[in-house]
Formats: sequence, C-alpha cells, structure tokens
Amino acid sequence: MSQQPAPPPGVQAVGVPGAGGAPAQGWSRPPREALDFPVFFDPEPAVARYQQFRSAIKGRIFGIVLSLVIWGVIGWFNRDNLDTMFWTIFGISLAISIALLVRTIVQSVLAKRAIGRLHEGLALGIGRGGLYLDDYLAWEDVDHLVAVPGGSRGSGRLVVVATNGAWREVPVDWLSHTPSAVDNAVRALSGDRHHVDLRPLDN
Repeated sequence: MSQQPAPPPGVQAVGVPGAGGAPAQGWSRPPREALDFPVFFDPEPAVARYQQFRSAIKGRIFGIVLSLVIWGVIGWFNRDNLDTMFWTIFGISLAISIALLVRTIVQSVLAKRAIGRLHEGLALGIGRGGLYLDDYLAWEDVDHLVAVPGGSRGSGRLVVVATNGAWREVPVDWLSHTPSAVDNAVRALSGDRHHVDLRPLDN
C-alpha cells in the first residue's frame, strides 16, 4: 500500500493510514466476499522506470563532460578572441545541462521511493461483498472510486473513497490488471452500483 499524499480534490483525509488519523469507520478484516477478483501488485514497470532514470543520469553526466571538452577546445583555439557572447552561450548551455541532470536525479529518487512503497501480493480485493485495500469496505460504505493521474509519482492512482470521507489508494499502473479490467470487475461484483471513474486519466 502506498503512502498517502494530499487527498484528491473534494476528498477529506479522514482515518487514512500514514496520515496520522484514527482507523476509518467501516474498515475491518477482509471477508471472503471481497476476494472474488484479486488484483496483485506488479512492481516490474516501476523497477524498469527507475532503471531508465538511472541510465539517463549516466547519459546526462557523459553529455556534460563531452560538452565541457568541446567548449574547452573551442575556447583554446579562440583564447585570444573570447568575448562576452562566448561566455554567455557557454553559461546558458552548461546551466541547462545541469538543470536537466538535477531534474533526472530527482525523478530517479522519486521512482526509487515508489518502488519502496510496493510489496508482493494482494493490492486490491474486489468481491460481491465489497472491497479490500489493507482493510475491508462493504459496498454500501463505498462512496465512489476514481482513477487520477500520478504526475511526478509516475503511476496513476486508484482512489477508493468511503461514505464517511475516508480514502485509500493503489497505483493503477503497477497492478496485475488494467484500470478498465478493475472497472469491469467493480461494476459486475457491486451489482452495477459502483464503477471506476477513468475520465481523469484521459485529461
């Protein structure tokens, strides 16, 4: 289960694990009725994303070193004619390269943290009785489900909001089933009382 960020707009952070709240009313141990359609964590895409950022860091460092060598050669052969324009262009080029490197490092750190929040096994249980995200929530206690973009976190999030305002989430891009498959299961097993709002992912 991932750590909880600020709740989505319109959702009150009540009884959210990791947010310092008391256990939400309605959450209890999962019955069999919440496990008809188990959804598991799939950390492989998250690991691949982290490795891509690590490779990108090496590439950007190599690019900075190569750029410094090229600028050094240009400066050496034009050492008697260096003017303000040369140093301005050099400074802007170097600043952009360093900024991109820092950005990639930050993305790498965030990607590694995202991996640390995953674990093997069940991520979400969907059943005729209700849902299971670390704890059980019966269908009558579910207010709505929405999938929201992840932004810098990398993966979109499936947010389950209870009728009392409590909410929990799982990363939709790092699950064994697609958001549309989860939506179909929610519709079928809740008797068409609930669905996953996937529209925010299209924006």
